[in-house]
Amino acid sequence: MRRGYVLLTLAALLPLVLLSGGLSFVLFRQQQTLMRSEAIHRVEEMLGTVDRELFTQIEFLKVLAQSPLLDGDPPNLAAFHSLAERFQGQLPLWHRIILADTDSRMLVRTGYSFGAALPPLMDEKSYKRVLDTGEPTIGDLAGPGQTKNGLPRASFRVPVWRDDKIRFVLTGVVSMERLTALLAKAGLDPAWRPYLVDGSGRIAASLRRPDTVGRQAMLPTIQARENGSAGVYDGISPEGEPLVTAFLKSDKTGWSVHVAIPLALYNQPLTQAAWILAGVGVAATLLTGAFILLLRRELLAQRREALTQERAVRMEALGRMTGGVAHDFNNLLMVILGNLEMLGRRNQEARLERYVTAIRKAAERGTHLTRELLAFSRGQGSQSEVVDLNERLVGTLTMLRQSVSGHIRVETDLVPGRHTVRLDPLQFDLALLNIAANARDAMPEGGSLRITTRKAPVPDRSGREGIALSVKDTGGGIPAEALPHVFEPFFTTKDVGKGTGLGLSQVYGFAKASGGSADIESRVGQGTTVTLHLPLAQEEVPAARMLADPDEAPAGSTVARVVLVDDNDEVRTVTAAFLEDAGFQVEQANSAQAGLDLLARGGADILVSDLIMPGGMDGLAFANEARRRWPELPVILVSGYSTSAARATELGYPLYMKPFDMAELAKGIRARLGQEGRQMAAGPG
Repeated sequence: MRRGYVLLTLAALLPLVLLSGGLSFVLFRQQQTLMRSEAIHRVEEMLGTVDRELFTQIEFLKVLAQSPLLDGDPPNLAAFHSLAERFQGQLPLWHRIILADTDSRMLVRTGYSFGAALPPLMDEKSYKRVLDTGEPTIGDLAGPGQTKNGLPRASFRVPVWRDDKIRFVLTGVVSMERLTALLAKAGLDPAWRPYLVDGSGRIAASLRRPDTVGRQAMLPTIQARENGSAGVYDGISPEGEPLVTAFLKSDKTGWSVHVAIPLALYNQPLTQAAWILAGVGVAATLLTGAFILLLRRELLAQRREALTQERAVRMEALGRMTGGVAHDFNNLLMVILGNLEMLGRRNQEARLERYVTAIRKAAERGTHLTRELLAFSRGQGSQSEVVDLNERLVGTLTMLRQSVSGHIRVETDLVPGRHTVRLDPLQFDLALLNIAANARDAMPEGGSLRITTRKAPVPDRSGREGIALSVKDTGGGIPAEALPHVFEPFFTTKDVGKGTGLGLSQVYGFAKASGGSADIESRVGQGTTVTLHLPLAQEEVPAARMLADPDEAPAGSTVARVVLVDDNDEVRTVTAAFLEDAGFQVEQANSAQAGLDLLARGGADILVSDLIMPGGMDGLAFANEARRRWPELPVILVSGYSTSAARATELGYPLYMKPFDMAELAKGIRARLGQEGRQMAAGPG
């Protein structure tokens, strides 16, 4: 009986032991896979960090390459030498800065007196690569043995462009000692061995073996780099120890990050699995618990990822929802404001006027709210475009006043008329904010900031017409000895920690990028004036951005026939009523197809259509079809919110955003009819 119990126990335990062993083997095999995946993931992270570090040095050089000291013909090399010495002094890892011409002749080299004999240029391979490609490049390592501290350095080179051609090549020789610290910050397993290889196959940094830095990497490393840009390969240490190594090579620099795992450590999970196979059920239970623990962690990670994706989808949906809400709300406001205008025209009772005014103010506050909703629901990057400078300035004043202290008065004196320039609006706003920030710091007790515009030629040899924008403060001024350097990167007259020295260099860079220039005037105790000289654009501001002309009807016209298309009955009705009061003949349609049918009858002078409409044809497609059939027909589009608004303005359609001023729409219609040079009685058909 007792034997039967033993046999029964063994029979019960044997499958458990076998199952435990099998599960243990699978578990440790998974650990090996996770180790491999972790190594691949970590080289991706570290390569991103290394690339950022390397390109940070390139960005420093790009800033220095924008120095106005290199603009002239000939350039002011003596002053640039002094600037380079100061620039290098701010960057402890930088060994030297070299400026060479396109014939490989050194012109400036820090560490040498200006005018002294300079040695020949080293690493001409990377130098020629800059001239051939016009792109920044990173040269190969120098050292050990060629540097004072035995640590390697690399040459970072950028082209210096002037007048659409490369005039110089600017080089920064930078110590790579920081790269080892970056590898240490990765927080890898102490047994793992991260190292960095440069584009020529030499070790640039090594956490475990710093004595190998500057030497050629082992043959398996070289072969892996030659055969691909990423993967896992069997490597070997300088001591002959077998390694399993994950690597990733940057397609930007040609440098690669490697993480080597000792083969014994990599195979350790399988060894442990073999021991577990000879174990007992207790070990199987423990390993099963470990498996459950890992599974739980994986499920938690997946849950976190799902929540992250859910939040992203929710934010996108919220953006779309706000756009839709704003569209519907704008239609409601359009009806309210339109009827208020009609009521204002007909109401003769003064006692009702204050109620009408209160309703109008409330609706205008609602208009402001929808603008904020639309700003949330759509995001777009900055780009160069043609703008009216005065109009852009006026739109920026609120932001400028908020950026300076309340006791600083902001005044404007703008030259009359329209003056279009091509610029990046966001960079323009940033330039004004940088100037205003300097003025604010110069007037801690308060003062005035005066912004003026005037017509003036661009101060270069082109003789182009331009407009000068000046910002004058009443602060303490800038010392005469500092004035020639204020546009130079990293130059600042402020105390340490209170200024980066990059504000005015951004202003200068913006002016140059806009085809103009910047200058500064200042006297101690009399304030400072910064002036942007911008060339006038040949193009006009897109029609949708222009204000409507005054109430003028085309000469020789009688009653203009307007085809008004909007799917919202209330908006269409109140708009039609106002336009009829304004002297137009209005025919209405509630869809694109109905609008085409009206136009096909002939006699229409102008088409006014909403952008968002149900059915197979929205407002933009409708406008394009009308333009195709009747090319001479003027078209105006209106919208409460539409993702097609930007495309509509690109195609040249005037666009009025709901809720718009009815009187402005009437002016716009008259202006369009006048611009087309049409008799109002003429039309398609």
